[in-house]
Amino acid sequence: MTPSEVACSRKLAQDLRLPEVVAELLCRRGLTSPEAATPFLTPQLAELPSPAALKGLDAAVDILAETIQAGQQVVIHGDYDVDGITATVLLTDFLAKLDVKAIWHLPNRLTDDYGLTMKSVDILAKKVRMPALLITVDCGITSAEEVAYAQQLGFRVIITDHHQPSSEPGRIPQADAVVNPRQKDCEFVYKGLSGVGVAFFLIMALRRRLVELGVWTKDTMLNLRDFLDLVALGTVADVMSLTGVNRILVRAGLEVIGEHGRPGIRALCKATGTGQGLITAENIAYQLAPRINAAGRLGKPQLAADLLLSTGKTATELAKELEQANLLRRELEAAVLDEAVRQAEEQVKEGMESLVLYGRHWHLGVIGIIASRMVDRFQLPSLVFTGETQPYSSEEGEVAVVKGSGRSVPGLDLHRALELCQEQILRFGGHAMAAGLTVRQDAFVTFRSLFDNQVRKMERDEQQQGIMVDALLNNDQNCQKLLRGLQLMEPFGEGNPEPVFLVRDVQLEDVHCLREHLKFSLSLNGTRLSGIGFFMAEQHAPAVAGRVDLGFRLKESCFRGKKRLDVHAVAVR
Repeated sequence: MTPSEVACSRKLAQDLRLPEVVAELLCRRGLTSPEAATPFLTPQLAELPSPAALKGLDAAVDILAETIQAGQQVVIHGDYDVDGITATVLLTDFLAKLDVKAIWHLPNRLTDDYGLTMKSVDILAKKVRMPALLITVDCGITSAEEVAYAQQLGFRVIITDHHQPSSEPGRIPQADAVVNPRQKDCEFVYKGLSGVGVAFFLIMALRRRLVELGVWTKDTMLNLRDFLDLVALGTVADVMSLTGVNRILVRAGLEVIGEHGRPGIRALCKATGTGQGLITAENIAYQLAPRINAAGRLGKPQLAADLLLSTGKTATELAKELEQANLLRRELEAAVLDEAVRQAEEQVKEGMESLVLYGRHWHLGVIGIIASRMVDRFQLPSLVFTGETQPYSSEEGEVAVVKGSGRSVPGLDLHRALELCQEQILRFGGHAMAAGLTVRQDAFVTFRSLFDNQVRKMERDEQQQGIMVDALLNNDQNCQKLLRGLQLMEPFGEGNPEPVFLVRDVQLEDVHCLREHLKFSLSLNGTRLSGIGFFMAEQHAPAVAGRVDLGFRLKESCFRGKKRLDVHAVAVR
């Protein structure tokens, strides 16, 4: 840091009574004054923007209020991932508080196409008396033909989604209302909401309208904070940026999860050993979300929705079923991983700048996880395909297809890359970091070459690549005090990365391997810390007998009520 930056961080530390290292981190992120740093450190729900700026929201609220008052049926169509499941549960739960028993539908990942389809519209039309209202959550923004078909059958249709709309005007659904902050001419200040985040702003506006109509008073209206546990789950699981509006929502949502008010989430926390200490975004990403996702990956997303909607009596058993589903998911993933790594290594040797992998019988439910594993291991945008899928119905009849799931690296917009290849794609959707797609089987080789060529041409944000060290620590650092300051910077995730610290010339002790992981301990300022380097055993175990430079993240773990500080290594040299 320059002398002026050092002076700035010291003043910020003094003004806000923070550890100097935390003040340094804030300054590096552009928060150089108390006025800038305070909203970041203590985000308030009162700072949320008005939902009124969301294009299409007034029309959506009008339709919903009219439907409720007329006693017409409401159908909610979600998606099979955590974001789609939590958005479905949020809207279903809110309407239940109005004595509106909504019918909800989550597609089967193994047998259905993504999002709103002709098949799902037909299924739902048979369950209602027309006229009725169809609301999509976390899907629908690319389903122009399906929306038109639903309207022909007698549905009024509200689309709520957060995925990127098509750049072709003709492919935007002509629904009765479309609510998506990414659509053209939408003046909502924050574009990075999750699907459940969009649904939350919908119920914010609907609650206000119902108060105006006299259904509730300000004293009897629902406290929407109670729904933020669902918003936190979906937003973190969908790897949305944890900045701005999302930071406010997720920070409050983590607090709600920690209060253990929703029986289903309480049971899930107990089953996973989560919740003994401070609930973090990392707990969602690595303990809670994988269990919820496991149900969808195995074609049973309703299991997760049932858990989140449970009132208590069935929550424990449903949480156990999710745990079993997650164990099966791990087995299926392990069966695919070795072959995927072998293919990836061959493509890296060929000089490809992306990975496009295929297995005829790879389980459809785990290809997204495999794509994430490939990104983590090879630092390349990755698409993973399977032939284990139903034929695609088109104007030409049934067509043999492969289905894929993709994950990107920071700095490369995966949705844009696929948009540039759409001549070879039957169907796709997603956002900058993740996407799903369907490709004709006989066009797969052509698509793979085209995708890699487009990735080569695309500009990347080089600053987002590699491991960035946030601060250099010396041996007299008070780790407990540092951790307390870091907790103010939570939630960490996309857009607000967890800080990486560097200590130089430190002695690692008790070095040994635990399967593919490197285990060790070290001492800082008299505090003995337990350390682990995930997947570092083979690369680093022989080289850490002496003193090393260690890049790490500082963690707090809790076991049987006892808290301790841990070090998670990210680089050793």
